[in-house]
Amino acid sequence: MNTTESNKAFVAEMLGQKKRLEDFPERVDPSLVMHEPAHLPFGGTYRGLDEFQQFYPRVRGYYDFERFQLLGVYAEGDTVFATAQVPIAGSGSTMFIAEQFTFSGTRLVEVRVHTCDTPVDNDA
Repeated sequence: MNTTESNKAFVAEMLGQKKRLEDFPERVDPSLVMHEPAHLPFGGTYRGLDEFQQFYPRVRGYYDFERFQLLGVYAEGDTVFATAQVPIAGSGSTMFIAEQFTFSGTRLVEVRVHTCDTPVDNDA
């Protein structure tokens, strides 16, 4: 398996099994940079695992990971994209996101989240 396929399999496993980056310390660069859209309650740029661990509990509280659905994982070179339908916790709303994972070899160095649409109330 080449590096691109290995990285794709890693992202598919991590998201598909609803695991966290901390579950894979050998795959995550300690200087990881995370970009979250500004319109989200935890929006901003976070640098390093310490900042990630400070903001990530807000992510876990915002999304309903019990109903999270991984839609697809795609890879080209050092980039892996994952698309997902993410329910908003405590509401009937969902939104679609695309997460862009950038690797250096097999180490994750950057994650950029793209929202494909704002939360939509499915109960309306």
